[in-house]
Amino acid sequence: MKQTCLIVADGARARLFVVAPAQGARRGIRLIERAALVNGEVKSHGRSGSGAVKSERNTNRQAGPVHPIEAQRDRHRVEHERRFGAEIVKRASELTNDWDEGVVVLIAEPRLLGLVRERLRKALRPSLRLEELAKDYSSYSKLALERLVASRRLVQ
Repeated sequence: MKQTCLIVADGARARLFVVAPAQGARRGIRLIERAALVNGEVKSHGRSGSGAVKSERNTNRQAGPVHPIEAQRDRHRVEHERRFGAEIVKRASELTNDWDEGVVVLIAEPRLLGLVRERLRKALRPSLRLEELAKDYSSYSKLALERLVASRRLVQ
């Protein structure tokens, strides 16, 4: 089995695993978690200090309606995701730095995949192959990810 790094991420969190053969009577693979990252900026979006979800409407009748600045908010969110993507790339590069050959499998929501793809390619050694899957499986348990990777044959 080639050395394999599995990255499962969305805009709010990322987990990095190395893949090892299953032990004992169990066949297949097992995932060993090497890092878990949380994007604190994205996690706090849309929450007030009390934990209640903020709305676009101002409930104070005397204050008038809230001025929409959606484009600025989107740019702000993308910038936070870009920074988080840079942290994912840094961790993946550190994890695979001493590998002579192997595979890095990046499973991420499409938007984050677009932000991370080229940075990760440039950061990895040329002898490492990058494979991608544009899906959001970040909420899956380790066992569910092991089954998914085996069923989709993402690891050889």
